[in-house]
Amino acid sequence: MATAARTGHLERTAEEPRDRRLHEVRLSRVDQVNERIRQFRLELQSGPAKFLPGQWLDTYVPGIEKAGGFTITSTPSAAAGEVVGAATPPYLELAVQESPGNEVAAWLWRAPDEIVGALLLVRIGGSFVFPPLAAPSDSGSAAQQQQDLNNVRSVFFVAGGVGINPLVSMLSALAETSPLHGGGGGDALHVSVLYATKMPASGNLSDVLFMERLAKLFGEGRLKGLLRIYATDGTGARLPPEGTCELHGAQVKIRHGRISEEQVRTMVGERGPEASLVYICGPPMMTDQLAAALTSGVGGKPFMEPGRVLTEKWW
Repeated sequence: MATAARTGHLERTAEEPRDRRLHEVRLSRVDQVNERIRQFRLELQSGPAKFLPGQWLDTYVPGIEKAGGFTITSTPSAAAGEVVGAATPPYLELAVQESPGNEVAAWLWRAPDEIVGALLLVRIGGSFVFPPLAAPSDSGSAAQQQQDLNNVRSVFFVAGGVGINPLVSMLSALAETSPLHGGGGGDALHVSVLYATKMPASGNLSDVLFMERLAKLFGEGRLKGLLRIYATDGTGARLPPEGTCELHGAQVKIRHGRISEEQVRTMVGERGPEASLVYICGPPMMTDQLAAALTSGVGGKPFMEPGRVLTEKWW
């Protein structure tokens, strides 16, 4: 989640759980994903850290008093220093869309040689996590107990634009529990990813934020289910044809246009609302409309219990 300074990230998230501790990190790497998005690696200077998949960072950069809010896109194992074969210290990763009106995002979009090596301060927070939190906590800590998934057979991850950020952390963490990694969670659950995005100027599907990472998770069998992209033309780029294409061994379903409430409701209905979870992250209107469609019903009985539909908005 990236929130512009003018909307007040700290004020908007004042009621959210967040750690008291600030972590010092070194900005060690900047990668240009496409013309609108950059990825950043933040190496933890004081050792490993703990967070839950889907959480964000209060991010303090040099010379700017207020923090920006950006979702962590890496896995908890990377921050804990548990990545097999990793030659780098424990780290956190962010993906930030260009936003000149957001002071912190604008700082991160300076020339890489001006910011690589800089020391930042970050604080972990947020309650939009996978698996869901078991109950609200009064501890003020972002590390809370999570529900088990014994009664869940299907999970839907629905993203609009950079709303994919918290979901890719969740999906990557879930994939680490697959048989390829000695577990069983990623294989036991049916996973559906519905990702609406503007095509980058290149027109290449591989240049869509986290498209290759997601395709590898499905192509390698670490996630089982559906990967579907809803492509829109926001840059004049040619849209890929509707249908199915193969990317890193995954069968990627491609559609044009927005994700409709009826489509999501139908797909959840086919998997069983009583045994499903739905995560939605995107622009406020999209998020609100999809959540309302899934939790509305007839005769006072909702299609899905509100606690099974989890949302976060990016602004």
